[in-house]
Amino acid sequence: MPYVVSNIAVKVLKREEDEGTLDFAIKADVANHGENEEVMVEIQGLDRDGFEVYALYLRGRVPRGSSKTLTTKEDYVSFADFNGIVKWQYSH
Repeated sequence: MPYVVSNIAVKVLKREEDEGTLDFAIKADVANHGENEEVMVEIQGLDRDGFEVYALYLRGRVPRGSSKTLTTKEDYVSFADFNGIVKWQYSH
């Protein structure tokens, strides 16, 4: 496996109560064991039954043989979608 993903963390940045949406940031530590420095990993948000209800990609340059924290921001996500997520995981 070319990447090892760990320490996934999520932070709500802003809530728009009148629109029923929020903005959040997500980050993860990515170790690159592959050949390419350009890294893209899929992170899945799972509901309580283990089904994917949200997916996003973390992208960045991670030198081969090293690790780096990658982060991204998601905007205008519905409260219902976000609140249904009980676990974030790396999709291998």
